Amino acid sequence: MKINNHTGNFTRKTRIVMFCGKGGVGKTTCAAATAIHFADRGLNTLLLSSDPTPSLSDILEMDVSKAITKVKGVENLNAFELDYDTALEMWKQRFGDEVYEVISSFIPVGKEIIDYVAGAPGIDEEFLLSYILDIYESESYDVIVWDTAPAGGTLQLLKLQEKFYEHLGEAARLYLRVKGVLRKIRRKKGGNPLDIIEDWRKLCERTFNMLRNQNTEAIIVTIPEALGVYQTRRVINELRNVGIRISKVIVNYVLSEDLCECDFLKQRLKMQKTYLNLLNEEYSKNPGLIVLPLQPYEVKGVEAIRGIERLLFEK
Repeated sequence: MKINNHTGNFTRKTRIVMFCGKGGVGKTTCAAATAIHFADRGLNTLLLSSDPTPSLSDILEMDVSKAITKVKGVENLNAFELDYDTALEMWKQRFGDEVYEVISSFIPVGKEIIDYVAGAPGIDEEFLLSYILDIYESESYDVIVWDTAPAGGTLQLLKLQEKFYEHLGEAARLYLRVKGVLRKIRRKKGGNPLDIIEDWRKLCERTFNMLRNQNTEAIIVTIPEALGVYQTRRVINELRNVGIRISKVIVNYVLSEDLCECDFLKQRLKMQKTYLNLLNEEYSKNPGLIVLPLQPYEVKGVEAIRGIERLLFEK
């Protein structure tokens, strides 16, 4: 079973294809192959990486880390390897003053404290969802192929987003209870923090609508080893719990039996078969399993990536 083409109707909403999994399993390669597949079929495609240790520029053999960049040799394909320092700076520019307005309405703190909060771990990931949401809602692309951070980071991001959404309602209620007192202690006038909180709540709601939309899907990339199997189960359960549709599981780096002549490779093959059987039993029917053999060459450059594309997609 291979990835379905689904290159039909994109007139209403952008399709998002998320690639998730633990680090080092080939998510970026599979994401790049998928993006090239859609672009070759005439769909305006964005390949976006949010991995904190990215390899997209290396795989494409061109720098896509500064901005959305046209990929050489592929019509209809742009790519962006979002740098976390850039993401943090963009987050500060977009939300910094609003954060200060809301927090200073509760507690009279200096702006340097807010800047410190804005630099806290997880803030740059929070910006990332907003960045993708902007592109998604603009409908500038038919398809966004998203090479996500390794499994733990992606799941934590989704959990933080959900918690943030839940607590915004309580923040609004708290503000209403104490706003009379706050008027007396505030030293300057500004926007209404309640309006800003409501804007944030709406932003979270729009983000969840994007992730849970029928045009959004997650493809899990794994390897036939114990850690791969265990993490695949966890990732699938977590994504389903937040309402994200899983469309396929790709098992990468699978050894071919005819190549395993030495004892070392025979032992590796035996081990892989054990875990491949487990993955097959659990996911061959739902959501579907793709076995991707280990390649004899390094996957770098558009033509090498197209070799992976041919293995992933039905013709």
